Amino acid sequence: MIGNVIRAGGIRPVLLAGLVCCWFTGCGGGDQGTAKVSGVVTLNGQPVDGAAVGFIGREGARLATAQTDSAGKFTLYAALGRNVVTIAKASANPAPPADVPMEMPSEAEYQKMILKVKSEFPARYGDPKTSGLSADVVEGMPPIEFALSP
Repeated sequence: MIGNVIRAGGIRPVLLAGLVCCWFTGCGGGDQGTAKVSGVVTLNGQPVDGAAVGFIGREGARLATAQTDSAGKFTLYAALGRNVVTIAKASANPAPPADVPMEMPSEAEYQKMILKVKSEFPARYGDPKTSGLSADVVEGMPPIEFALSP
């Protein structure tokens, strides 16, 4: 049968079909299981708008991310079990006014203009090694509050 397939249309269509099947079914150990997680992020008691919240599951589990809304609330689907949590919020320098003429800057001017991103709260919360934040994710868990301090 394989010999007939190879003679009729070549091996490429067979390989392509196999790759498509693998792509749709996925590879690896399968789904580790996830649960809906919701919560709120505050800094000094105030909700944090626009923070990136990350849940990092055990090795081989998926990374889940969400962004907080104006009330500091987020919702995501994280891997079941222990997750390290990261929270970061960066701000960029504002764009130049629209009425400023756009000319090619010199090398020195360009170096001054490079966008510098800075954290709006302690960078330790954005690093999985130093955040000190974690969550045990289970089905039907209540909302989590991450009350951050500077």
